[in-house]
Amino acid sequence: MSKFSFEDDFINRRKTEYAIITYLPFNLDQIIQPFREKYDPVYNQVASHITLVFPFYTEKTLDELSTTVNSIIKGYKPIDIKLDSISDFYPQSPVIYWQVKDNLHLRELYINLYAELGIAIPHKNFVPHATLAREISTHRVETVKDAIASYLPNETFQATALDLVTPLANFRWVSVRTFSFE
Repeated sequence: MSKFSFEDDFINRRKTEYAIITYLPFNLDQIIQPFREKYDPVYNQVASHITLVFPFYTEKTLDELSTTVNSIIKGYKPIDIKLDSISDFYPQSPVIYWQVKDNLHLRELYINLYAELGIAIPHKNFVPHATLAREISTHRVETVKDAIASYLPNETFQATALDLVTPLANFRWVSVRTFSFE
């Protein structure tokens, strides 16, 4: 029988999955929740949000990740985010979304987070968005977009924080740290 060693345990630590998001405010979540319930089979896994760092695995501790994220967002002020048009990623990906109007601060934050976390950028063309529907058959995409579009006003909100989220055993993503902008 081998002797337990904390050092060996540290070296053999399992990787943990995380993502970094900013949640939509309650009033906007309430606007899109009925559509998500109807058209997104995984709507209940996480509240309405905009993803800045897509799910990734790391051996870093929660404290190590927190220190890195805090150092990145230090100096950032709350970011004005404008949601305007409805769009989709078909045929590459079966997702219909509420698009964020081009935002230099959000794009810069996206690049800085990936660089400092040492993760390869997964999407060269970053398209920040809030998912409305997914896995809609290709021939129904325009019909679903038309059903949703008239209910989506042009909205602006201020992102005041980022959340580091991780999935639980039931695949529901929960926040494990919140990082407020200055």
